[in-house]
Amino acid sequence: MVPLLTSLLRLPQHLAHGTSLAIVIFVATAGLAGYWRTDNVDWGLAPWLALGGAAGAYVGAVSMSKLAPRALRFVFGVFLLGVAVRMFIL
Repeated sequence: MVPLLTSLLRLPQHLAHGTSLAIVIFVATAGLAGYWRTDNVDWGLAPWLALGGAAGAYVGAVSMSKLAPRALRFVFGVFLLGVAVRMFIL
């Protein structure tokens, strides 16, 4: 989503990352509803994952705000390459 927002809509890098994360709220809610209906949610684990996700999102947002747009683009690109390599290996 971030590359789409930066290339097609010409959003600045920081704004594209924040916008992408805001969309995750709605996608996650819709996914949760579907899995909840089929009783495929581990409610004992969910609060812990939510807490870790919230803490990670906060730390990530604070860290992101300290990076220049070019550095943020580079870090994001390295992250995407790492994910691609991992997908091919596993």
